[in-house]
Amino acid sequence: MFKKKYKVDYCGEKYSYKNAKDEYRAGERVTVYYWMIATDTDYYFSLEGAELTRDYDAKKGFALSFIMPDHNVVLRCTSRNSMLREEPPLSE
Repeated sequence: MFKKKYKVDYCGEKYSYKNAKDEYRAGERVTVYYWMIATDTDYYFSLEGAELTRDYDAKKGFALSFIMPDHNVVLRCTSRNSMLREEPPLSE
């Protein structure tokens, strides 16, 4: 029996991930690698719709893994330059 495929939305940044496909079968173990890594930058990853496991591979980058659920998911990366000074909010 073939399981239905569901989509992964990479928020327009699929090019930043190695091994990334548009669709996976429900129950399939998915591992993608975020390789667009800059120095002095902090990266945060979230997956809407499933539990995400994070690891790091010195040759491939951030390893992000999850089991594809039986619905579409959204994989999001946000980053912050940790060398920039954050200005405190202005008080009124």
